[in-house]
Amino acid sequence: MPSAAEQTLENQNEEELNSLHSKIKSLRSVTIDILDDANRQNDQTNSFTSFASSLFSTSRHHSRTMASTSTLRQYRTIAYIVGAIVVLWLILKLWRSGPGPSVHPIEPEY
Repeated sequence: MPSAAEQTLENQNEEELNSLHSKIKSLRSVTIDILDDANRQNDQTNSFTSFASSLFSTSRHHSRTMASTSTLRQYRTIAYIVGAIVVLWLILKLWRSGPGPSVHPIEPEY
């Protein structure tokens, strides 16, 4: 039969072991969270790189197309782009202003 001092030491060891176990579990959880975040950032970087590459390729193709076509076609393309921007600006302006205050006609009293 263990003495009271040995039993106290054994209980303290169990408490410390449980405390250490919970710290290890929380450290493992934090490590997994860091790994998941790093993987998400890596995926995001890859998608941005892919988008930048695609955009560069498209602009290069557009530049080659514009260089080989007539001046009239270039002006027409520029006019379409400017027109689209103006239309989008007008739509945005109308959308932001929202519906005006509703006006109810005043009915005459007889």
